[in-house]
Amino acid sequence: MAGETYGVSDEARDKVLKAAQRLGYVKNSVAKSLRTDQTYTTLLIIPDITNGFWAEVARGCQDVFDAHGYSLLLANSDWQRNRELKYLEMAKANRVAAVLVNAPGLDSSLLKTLSCPVVILGDRLGAMPFPVVGTDTYHAVQLALSYLFERGHERIAMVHPKDVDGEGASMIRYQAYKDFMETHNLTFADSWVTARPLTMATGCDLAEAFKVMEQRPTALLTGNDLVGIGFLRRCEEIGIKVPDDISLVGMDDIPSAALVSPSLTTVRKPQREIGEQAVQIVMDMIAGREVAPRTLLSAEIVERETVRVQR
Repeated sequence: MAGETYGVSDEARDKVLKAAQRLGYVKNSVAKSLRTDQTYTTLLIIPDITNGFWAEVARGCQDVFDAHGYSLLLANSDWQRNRELKYLEMAKANRVAAVLVNAPGLDSSLLKTLSCPVVILGDRLGAMPFPVVGTDTYHAVQLALSYLFERGHERIAMVHPKDVDGEGASMIRYQAYKDFMETHNLTFADSWVTARPLTMATGCDLAEAFKVMEQRPTALLTGNDLVGIGFLRRCEEIGIKVPDDISLVGMDDIPSAALVSPSLTTVRKPQREIGEQAVQIVMDMIAGREVAPRTLLSAEIVERETVRVQR
């Protein structure tokens, strides 16, 4: 193994290392896998590669895997269940060291057939047979709602992601919203709460819907920053003023949230730390160490320009 001399003299070792450097030699992880019967390739499945949130999570994963000598393959499902299943089947057929996955159509039964550590990215309801790493979604939603309520907003709308299995972030967000509205004796229209794909196109559609809505909310909590940015762009095109006509709070704090005009008030999630924590759990599992069933990190409000005080 690297770092061991096996009786080779220091002089001979130095000559070999200098020759390797001169020839541009790099370690071959595939060859190493064949020698040791251990793979050093891991798989990360995410729903949207265009979302800067997942880019930061992937970066966190890669940094820690690199430090341990593992490589990372990235798979994008585009929120499509058939793609998620395809990637999981590939992981089963082609041996990988670990699978990290965030998938709205998560198939636990197929995950259970994988002969490697599995970590779920993103908060979920109920007990999972795999460790879960993510943001405390319930607290994040209530944090955003409290921020709006403290600024006089009582008619608050929300967008949450679609879930296939009814156990993911969508249900947690809806429950957090429902609990908050009931606790503060606030009413809401059915049209104010919608489950949609978390894309900029959804934000554009919501702006169009808001324009013709008879009973308008004064604030909107979006499922992520992409929805918020799409909403902002379309509002500018159709003459809706943010925050004068409607206040807006995003979710995630991706880099572009600070670059749009007006800059987007949002809920910051510890994106890179989620990836780092997930990989550390993978390494603990590979080493046979006990791991926590749920690791939920805290969120915080990032105050910018899209929320006004409601009088």
